[in-house]
Parts: sequence; C-alpha cells; structure tokens
Amino acid sequence: MKVKPRVCVVDEDESVRLSWHNTLNRDVEYLDFENFIQLLDYAKKNPHYLVGIDCLICARFFQENTCDVFEGTHLDFFREAGVKAIFLNWQGYLTKEEINTKFDGRLFNRFGVRWQTLRSRMQKVKSRKIPLKKPLAAASSPMAVPKKAALYQSRPQRCQELLKEMSRRAGGRHREKLKHYAESDQNKGIALLEALYNRLLIAKESASDCPSRYINTSPVVAKNILHQALFG
Repeated sequence: MKVKPRVCVVDEDESVRLSWHNTLNRDVEYLDFENFIQLLDYAKKNPHYLVGIDCLICARFFQENTCDVFEGTHLDFFREAGVKAIFLNWQGYLTKEEINTKFDGRLFNRFGVRWQTLRSRMQKVKSRKIPLKKPLAAASSPMAVPKKAALYQSRPQRCQELLKEMSRRAGGRHREKLKHYAESDQNKGIALLEALYNRLLIAKESASDCPSRYINTSPVVAKNILHQALFG
C-alpha cells in the first residue's frame, strides 16, 4: 500500500484549517492544529510524527497577533526534528530574501491549493542549510518567543506599506505618484488599490501598463496581495 505524504497545517483561523482539510484530505495524511503547543502535545504522544512530516504549512502570527513566528525559534526546532519542507501560509509583507532565510517558500492562497500544486512546490524544495537563530538546545521550547506589542496593522497601514513597496518597484512618474499617495494622500492611494483589486476580479489578464504589475507579475498573486491589504 502506497504511503500518503504527511501534511500538517498550523493556523489559528478555523476556516483556514477547514479549507486546507477539504482541499488536501483525500490525497495526503492530513492533520491540523490551532497553534504549535497543540502540535507539540500531539508529537509527545506520537514520537515519530514530526520526523515524518513532508510539509508543514503555518501562519505567521498567533495569539491574537502577539506572537510572530518569523521572529521566533519555532521553525529551527521543527527543521531539526526532521520536517522536510516548511511553507509560510501568507501573512505579512516579507521580501523573497526574507522568506528564504526561514521558509522553503510562501503559499499565496491562504485557504488552500490543489494537491498537484502543493506537490510540485514540495518537489522543488532542495536541502538548503538555513542557519539557526539559536542552538537547538535553546530552540527546544519553541513557544518561548519574543512578543511584540504592535504587530497588528490597520487597513491604512497595510495599504501604505503596499503603496511604498509598489513605488520602490516602479519608475519615473509612477514611482513619484505612488510615493506621494503612500506619504501624503493615503485616501487616493487606497482608492487606487481598490480600483486595481476590482479590475483584477473581472479581468482574466492584466494590461501591460496596469500598476498591479508593481505588486506581482501574476494577476492572481497581485489580487491576493491586494485582498489582504484591503480586507486583512
């Protein structure tokens, strides 16, 4: 009998966990947990579980946004325990370089992707030596992470950050206009992002001159990023 790959999702949002379950459950050995404490409690009762995980998909923020996985030692611990691939279930604006220091990639569709897509991503993961922030002994209690008082971002803050990122990627008049919206006229900037999002909802392909290209060359990815900025 063929052994199914083992996929684990860790996310506080129940609807996210349910969506991943519905997407993957037929094709993989699937388990999900609300947080890492639950996962570790399960691993204590099933000692060989962690080393058998082919793919761990986790959110970035936990405990009402006071715990940031990106700043902690969670992932160091799970890599050393034998987890083969770790993907960030997209939350927050991180560059590709930042992602690569901690994760094996990022999944932009937070509520699940088809198994064929996830399998392809897993197959591309090569053994990369990601430096540990602390020795494993210090990472043995992965929930002991620094807490931040203001990780939550309001809608205007998220949109401002996205407009700044777009301006850095743009050139000429576009750069200046986007920078102006981000720094001096956020209402118009948010209106621009809303217009781009509505356009991408109905357009199968974005025009070559559409400012959404400063978010991502893929209209689908750009739409998902806009949705997160506008609606959280």
